[in-house]
Amino acid sequence: MTDCIITFYPAGCADAAKIRYKGTDGNMHTIFIDSGFKSTYDSFLSQEISNLEKLGEQIDLWVITHIHDDHIKGMETYVKHILTERKKDMVGTWWYNIPRLPTETFPAIKRATSISSAKSIGSADLLSEYLIKNSRPVTAITTGMEPADFAGLTFTQLSPSPEDLASLKDKYMSADTLFERQECQKISEAKSAKQRDHSTRLKDFDLNRGEEDDSVENRSSIAFVTTFREQNVLWLADAHASTIVTSLREKGYSEENPLICNLVKVSHHGSIGNNTNELFSLIRCDTYLFSVNGNNKHSLPDKASMARILRNPIRPADMHYTFYFTSDDNLLRNIFEVDGEEVFAEFNFSVSYSDKSVVMQML
Repeated sequence: MTDCIITFYPAGCADAAKIRYKGTDGNMHTIFIDSGFKSTYDSFLSQEISNLEKLGEQIDLWVITHIHDDHIKGMETYVKHILTERKKDMVGTWWYNIPRLPTETFPAIKRATSISSAKSIGSADLLSEYLIKNSRPVTAITTGMEPADFAGLTFTQLSPSPEDLASLKDKYMSADTLFERQECQKISEAKSAKQRDHSTRLKDFDLNRGEEDDSVENRSSIAFVTTFREQNVLWLADAHASTIVTSLREKGYSEENPLICNLVKVSHHGSIGNNTNELFSLIRCDTYLFSVNGNNKHSLPDKASMARILRNPIRPADMHYTFYFTSDDNLLRNIFEVDGEEVFAEFNFSVSYSDKSVVMQML
């Protein structure tokens, strides 16, 4: 039996994953990271939760990395099902940075018990109020906390900094300020290419060109390294590269002493605004997961991000890289068409596409 399996669900241009592992106590444990859209919950997560209930197990930890719909919307559906007694709360620990405290007595909870009216409730407010009403811990998850251990699986926080989380809370201090639930409500200039950059050859990209994502919401993303039996997985959510770089350098990593990883979940669906040359200079890894489809309004993934991985000056020339995509469509399959088939040998990499869940056996 494999002792640690990571599953990435085909959530479109969204994030949802599960870690299933045998802990130091000899028992099986389950951790969810993000929840995708409502369709992700309906198609995958709801059944996963039911299966755990039948086994008499719980969800040891559920991490919601930030407030954008493509990470939290599935969780909103789960909370509604709990409130209407269609599901039990199976979560032992919730990690979620509440953007603001309720200003009145749980109005979203009251309204969400009516499915017809719940459509107008912001996912972030609904989850916040549910956690507070049920006396669930709402401790800030930031780089200021110590590593957390869940039966042998350790989390080391890389984002957000306490200052970045404070910026999010400042933005949404007023209850009258609506959450920017979808990134199309405020598209940052830097976060993705103005149009698809797939017609540019890998060798022609300027690795240092481009500005960083300016989204306060993305900057508040919970990002971390999980370590299980000395195997590291880097979970970048939609975090800013500069925040991750600062954290890695503070922990002693450098171009000469990079973080050794078995897998990297690439930030922000492969956006150039969140994936820099400097970041990949601090990582030594041969496997990169892009949680994205080709048919999305943001023109993601950016091929420039892939160039920064493949052409990074610190990359060992003899290390074969693999890119995994959580979708399979013509737009993704044609990313490297302009480069010709020889590009895979030239840059020593391969790609894998899937319209089903991407399952990775770590141990």
